[in-house]
Amino acid sequence: MSTPIYLEQVRTYFRNYLPSRVATLEDPESYFAELAEAIAEQVATVSAQLEVTSRLPEESYLQKVGRLNAVRAQAQELALTEILYSIPPETSESDDVSNARDVELATATAESNEVDRRLEMEEESAEAIDWDRRFPHLIEEVRWMQSDHGNLSEEEKRAQLQAIFAAQDAARPKG
Repeated sequence: MSTPIYLEQVRTYFRNYLPSRVATLEDPESYFAELAEAIAEQVATVSAQLEVTSRLPEESYLQKVGRLNAVRAQAQELALTEILYSIPPETSESDDVSNARDVELATATAESNEVDRRLEMEEESAEAIDWDRRFPHLIEEVRWMQSDHGNLSEEEKRAQLQAIFAAQDAARPKG
């Protein structure tokens, strides 16, 4: 995606979720452009890093195109999450309960996606080490998912996962 597309995403996010903040900005368009540029720069940086680590020895042209498209999509998701979507939306008092549920659901979904992404990473790679630093509260779940649990009953598996999720809730960074 180019900067104009990121610019439109920033504009839409701020207008839909941060209207009073937009009203306080002296020059909203300049602010939006700066955020869009930061997103574009991070996408380029992360894409370049991921392209190097995801190269396959003998890939066809179509495999390479698919891999590069997937790398770019991953980089965009990371940049948007870290730069734009990390800005919490405004809430009114009447919306607090439903917004809290929405935020919890969004957090759970994002964390689930991050765990899936981590499971695909090569252990001890630079990408995996960086991920472990950014999401320390999810490491135990990743380790559990990587382990063999064939000797446990379904009830024991559920109990272990519930304990992991409770520990994650306690350790989750508060926004």
